[in-house]
Amino acid sequence: MQSNTPAPQEPTLSQKAQLAENLAKVDRAQARPHAKAAPPPPSKAVTLEEQILEATNDILRVSAGLQSFLTLLDLQSDTIPQGIGLHALLLPLKQQLDESADRLQALV
Repeated sequence: MQSNTPAPQEPTLSQKAQLAENLAKVDRAQARPHAKAAPPPPSKAVTLEEQILEATNDILRVSAGLQSFLTLLDLQSDTIPQGIGLHALLLPLKQQLDESADRLQALV
């Protein structure tokens, strides 16, 4: 009995190149999470004070971003009525961030 299934064709050179490129992309994508999983060894001993200052700076950056968003909501409150509700939800969060940053700075 003869099979009606055609014999598999050898991929062309361009198909092989595309396959190699796709495999390289997959390898790079899979390597990224592994690279992020292991933090680099510290070049020097990090003190608790430096860690507190770094955490404080991170909190202050988020707080500044929230403040920009709150300012934008204030400016558009007359044209977008939902802005008032968003402002009411986000302002307490910003205040909590500011209080946390103040408490951390008091530790240093």
